Amino acid sequence: MKKVLISIVLLIALVCVVSFASCMEPDGYKSDDITLTYDVSTDYGVYWYADGEYVRSSESMDAKYFDASKPTFIFAHGWEPDQNNSSNGLVEDLKTHSATLNSCDVEVVDYAVLLKEQGYNVACLGWFGYASSLTNLFKYIWVEFDGGYALSVRFAEELALVLGNDYDKEVKMMGHSYGAQVAVATTYQLTKFKEDGVISNANIIPDRVTLADPYIGAPALIGGWKTIKTGTIAYSNEPINERAPKTLMADTIEYIVDKNDVAFDIYGGMLIAYDYYDYDGSDEDFEKLSENCVFTKCRGLESISSTDVHNIVRDWLLLSLVNNVKLYDQNNDVGPTAAASNEEIKAMRGKCYNQVNTKLDLSRDSLILVDRLATEY
Repeated sequence: MKKVLISIVLLIALVCVVSFASCMEPDGYKSDDITLTYDVSTDYGVYWYADGEYVRSSESMDAKYFDASKPTFIFAHGWEPDQNNSSNGLVEDLKTHSATLNSCDVEVVDYAVLLKEQGYNVACLGWFGYASSLTNLFKYIWVEFDGGYALSVRFAEELALVLGNDYDKEVKMMGHSYGAQVAVATTYQLTKFKEDGVISNANIIPDRVTLADPYIGAPALIGGWKTIKTGTIAYSNEPINERAPKTLMADTIEYIVDKNDVAFDIYGGMLIAYDYYDYDGSDEDFEKLSENCVFTKCRGLESISSTDVHNIVRDWLLLSLVNNVKLYDQNNDVGPTAAASNEEIKAMRGKCYNQVNTKLDLSRDSLILVDRLATEY
């Protein structure tokens, strides 16, 4: 009789464990339930460009702002967006940055106009009025914002609603500075939405994510880091588990690539954008990042201005995209620019490059493929 009772208890325990596990993610945490809705009460969200203006995502948005038969380009600005470059005070216009104009002999280019002419839907992830407090940005993007879900979740919701269940065109996303974290976090949330059945269409998840001089984030400059590092990522409830931002970035990109084979390319300009990593093989975070990305240091652009290079890199990439400029290395092989195809970028995973030209002139530029373990990188 005693053996029978023990068997029954063990069976009940096993059923409980299986039942508990069935409601959990494979990673051991359960995502929140979420219903995709437009929140018209806010001014932060996804803004779509057409005919000289940016309008917020909505059910009644005119088809000229989003056409499901066309590919989509999405841009995410970062900390302290260009105050001299906003037509509505809600989003950073996709034009040449004022800092680039200050340092380079170039004319203003309206990238949004050119991309529309080339057949793209053009969207900007707009949080213009909320991106000035550096110490709060990590929390805003990953953990919580405005008393609710983090910005990455809110952007993912709007993108999912606009693109819809039947969209089957390419999606490119570019993030500048802290906007690189916005781009990665938003792509991560879309990946989780698909896994959890919130969306059924994997084509909504970006095929390409380009990070322009990404600011990784120093824990010392993140307000409330002691609490945040033991908290969870919004919606997915994945524990941050005391990971430093550079570790979280490497882990998240690895996760996205593993699930969706997204093409990631990273371009560093300011030291503060890339001095979190060691390149000599000793840094586990960079090794993981390198396995999933191609990495370029913009050495030539850095010589123009050690401070403005942060924004010059942004414009270098946008110019390469709208002008379809591919650059080549010393072996005459195609190297990383925003114009390189997704498959070309994937083939470069694990490689490191130095950009050469000391002027913002892609017609005269080139790249050097670098062995980071054998030479200074």
